[in-house]
Amino acid sequence: MSSFMLFDAVECLFRRISQSIRANQQASVESADLDKSHLLELESLFGQALLSRAIGIVYGKQPITAYCNSDGQCSFLDVPGSKYGTVYKVFPGINFCACESFRDWVLKQKRQPTCKHVLAARLALILRRIKDEPLATNNCLGLKQQFVEDCMK
Repeated sequence: MSSFMLFDAVECLFRRISQSIRANQQASVESADLDKSHLLELESLFGQALLSRAIGIVYGKQPITAYCNSDGQCSFLDVPGSKYGTVYKVFPGINFCACESFRDWVLKQKRQPTCKHVLAARLALILRRIKDEPLATNNCLGLKQQFVEDCMK
C-alpha cells in the first residue's frame, strides 16, 4: 500500500470516528470512547502493539496538553513520553515526532506509518481527552520555530 493511500485511509477513518463520537454526544451518550469496530479498524491500520501503546498514553496518568490559540484551533500538543519528564510536541495534521521510535521505525525502517505519540495526539483530540491551555499567537510562532530548530540538531 502506498503511503498516500495509507494516509487517505487513516484520514477517512479518523473522520468517521470523530463523526460517530459527535453523533453519540448529540444523542446524549456521555462516553466519548472508541467502539469495538473503530478499535478493530485502527488495529488493522496501525497494529495492536502501536495502538495499545497510543491508547495507554491517551488514558495514562500524565495528560496530553493541547495548546490552542484565541480562535480555539489547536496549534500543537505536548504528548508525554515513556521516560519521566519527556514530552514530545506534535502538530495536528502533521505526521512527525522527534522521538527515536519515529526516526527509526517510521523514517529509517519504514515499518510503521507513525509513532505512538502522533497516534495518541490524534486519538486524544477526537476523544477530547486533553488538557486545554491557551496560547498567544506570537508565542505559537516562536515555539514552532524552536521545534524546527531542535529537530534539525
